[in-house]
Amino acid sequence: MLELLLLVIGCYIAAALSVHLAFWIRQGRKRASKHYVLIADQDQHNMEWYMRSLMTFSRQTGNEVKVTVVDNGASAETLAIVDRMARKGNKITVHELPEILKRSRHDTGLETGVTIGESDANQLMWQLQAEGILKDGIQAVLIDLQNPVDLSKMPF
Repeated sequence: MLELLLLVIGCYIAAALSVHLAFWIRQGRKRASKHYVLIADQDQHNMEWYMRSLMTFSRQTGNEVKVTVVDNGASAETLAIVDRMARKGNKITVHELPEILKRSRHDTGLETGVTIGESDANQLMWQLQAEGILKDGIQAVLIDLQNPVDLSKMPF
């Protein structure tokens, strides 16, 4: 009877130690994080839903999610929603559309609110990386909220 009791206690201690060891090993690993770059314009009625979706994804997966909202002529309402979400402690920043993209869009006759092309998207990502907003080792996902195809990149 005493041997059985000691066996049970020994198994309990071994299980507790293995759980603590697994926790320490997991803490030592760097968690994957994503950086979503949302291009917002004046017609973003669903901005709060997009932001809440990203923050819910972050909480459910345990991965860090950073959000940069690129202002491509966003309305005051849209910026107020982003500001309110940022004040809640979320990692959200607002960034103006770089001057070089504003000029290239103006030179080609594109208006604000038109979806951004692939070359402009690449240039925007390089610009954000040069300014230190996007860091190496973090997966960046560019989502133009005007383009319905880009919405498939959101983790709904």
